[in-house]
Amino acid sequence: MQAHLTESPGWLPNTLDFASCNQAMITSQRWIILFFVFSLTCFSERVPVRCAAQEETLLIGGDKQLFIDDHITQSIIGLSRVLNQPVKYPGNPVLSMVAEESPAWNAGMPIVFSSILYEEEEQLFKMWYGLHQGAGGDEESFLCYAISQDGIRWQQPSLGKISLGNTKQNNILMSHSGLACGVFIDWQEKDPAQRYKMLHMWKNYKVYASHSSDGLSWIRYNKGNPVLFVSPGHDSHMIAYWDKGLKKYVAIVRDRTGRIMDVRPRLTTDAAAGQVWRLLWDPNGERLPKNHSIRRVGQAVSEDFIHWTDYRPILGPDDKDPLNQDQFYNMEVLLYHGLRIGMMTVFSYDPRFCRGAVQLTYSRDGRSWHRGGNRQVFIPLSDQPGDFDWGSIYPLQAPLVIGDEIWIYYTAYGVDHNHRLPPGASNFSNGIGLAKLRLDGFVSLDAGTIEGILVTKPFKFTGNQLMINAAAPSGSVQVEILGNDGLPMDGYDKARCVMENFDQTRQIVRWKGQAGLQHLEDKVIQLKFYLWEAKLFSFWFDVFDRLKR
Repeated sequence: MQAHLTESPGWLPNTLDFASCNQAMITSQRWIILFFVFSLTCFSERVPVRCAAQEETLLIGGDKQLFIDDHITQSIIGLSRVLNQPVKYPGNPVLSMVAEESPAWNAGMPIVFSSILYEEEEQLFKMWYGLHQGAGGDEESFLCYAISQDGIRWQQPSLGKISLGNTKQNNILMSHSGLACGVFIDWQEKDPAQRYKMLHMWKNYKVYASHSSDGLSWIRYNKGNPVLFVSPGHDSHMIAYWDKGLKKYVAIVRDRTGRIMDVRPRLTTDAAAGQVWRLLWDPNGERLPKNHSIRRVGQAVSEDFIHWTDYRPILGPDDKDPLNQDQFYNMEVLLYHGLRIGMMTVFSYDPRFCRGAVQLTYSRDGRSWHRGGNRQVFIPLSDQPGDFDWGSIYPLQAPLVIGDEIWIYYTAYGVDHNHRLPPGASNFSNGIGLAKLRLDGFVSLDAGTIEGILVTKPFKFTGNQLMINAAAPSGSVQVEILGNDGLPMDGYDKARCVMENFDQTRQIVRWKGQAGLQHLEDKVIQLKFYLWEAKLFSFWFDVFDRLKR
């Protein structure tokens, strides 16, 4: 599934804006514009692009260059920037809530926020997930553990740690902190006893930190005291990771410091919008939006996983967000080739029911976060009442790169935020699902039957072969290497590079059989892509053994 985010050159007039023109004039203008674009496309290879020496030079090394923004792009003509949605696994859910009528110890307990990782050495998927008891506050939730060899069929080993119903034959790790626990492996940690780390919510919505050697037996940092608390607290999934660029740990938590009356004042003055808010967030009560905080994404950093500083909200609603589609719940982060790619649950995608779907976010520096994909839905809700992911979707931390795919696990509910069933549904459904995305496939630059052109900014690279991730099963991709004069370098022009009818995540770019580019390392170059009926996901420079080529 795709959401098209079409980009056109800024110098093209929008003929549809001139409402006073008659239809004949509009048609005439359209033909003139189309002829102009066609002419520019046909002859663009003859015109030098802006001189590379006059541009700021990017140092990209061997990192993949994605098109989630314009960081690497100088100009785009005739291409659409497309947000690509992952494909949900047809056998979902891969882990289901146990039915309430079951005699099992966990019968009727909804599965809540979760974390997942893949251990290369053990070749094992590991999951930490919460089970809510349905009584008491959010802190009254179990933290449980599951494993899988294929990521599809999950086992809940008997751990013998926590007694429940006069038996320890269960997979409970902790009798608390299940609701918002975020686990990760700290590969830069030198102490094996602290290799696994987690942040978890406990006792009055405060954030605690713990460590473990195996992910099963946990010890709290800071002598058991909380490590972070900003009033009124943090009550959603919290995650942590080591940010190589910042050289610090990063915590992503729920922020409740903003008030609706300050952040979204129209909800307090627009009677119709306020009525929708009450229907979504308090259908049976008398609460008003002016008395409540707004849910945003918060961030803090730490050098030792104990002392957290620089707490601040990093993503919140603005004027581009529709009223009542502006509550940001959780954000899971995938560290990906120099990018931090976030997946954020946003409420509500229904004016009658409080339903949350997932949007894409990103950061290049680890501090400034941006909305990706033009704020369109990245992981959509099911439209079928009774499906386990009709009401809300919460991605797990963190998505996994498995072969040529990105696996995105998510917890989902078949009811809305207020546990209301959709029309036609009779049972509460809940579980963990899986969606798969093509490698690098978050956002692509797409061309149709008219050739599209991408010119990159000037850059230096390391490596000796250019690689692309592209799909052109019935089209073509061509690449030119441009020198300081903005013209194709000898031997690297469009005519010498023709890749047709292919779909590869790792396609070597060749010019009449020549692929080696080691002589261009440390030189400032630009790339010029020509696409026809094709999707371009990324490019990068790789290192191949020169003696073997």
